Amino acid sequence: MSLQITNQADYALRAMLYLARLGFGKKAPSNIIAEEMNMSRIFLSRINTQLVNARLISTWRGARGGIALTRPASEISVYDVLTAVDGPIRLVGCLEDPGCCKFSGTCPLHKFWIRTEEVLIDQLKSTTLQDLIADENTVSTEFLDSLRKVPQQIE
Repeated sequence: MSLQITNQADYALRAMLYLARLGFGKKAPSNIIAEEMNMSRIFLSRINTQLVNARLISTWRGARGGIALTRPASEISVYDVLTAVDGPIRLVGCLEDPGCCKFSGTCPLHKFWIRTEEVLIDQLKSTTLQDLIADENTVSTEFLDSLRKVPQQIE
């Protein structure tokens, strides 16, 4: 078992960071985002539907269409994006359904997992897309280097 985010959540975060770098209300074509972020256009399209349903992005069709953030990057948390595409954050099943484990009433790990989940959720909620963009200048990774490309937008 591995505690890691899904590909869907990773792609959603990368697409949202792309849009955040453009700025609030600026549109970019989904196919360009998919190409620049090295992801499947079809998969990104499905993710976009979930992000629209969560009111994190808006979409426009047609030659001058594209997608854009619905609010500034400083008002969208990593938690907002992750839960929009993957649902609630749960480290272990017993936190949601104590009945799933016969040891739930006496388990010494239960409090540990509750606190660990709380800390993780607090960190995800307190980190905005704007925070991640600001960190670009201090973190040197291949991923962030790829984000430094100037995004293409629709005028």
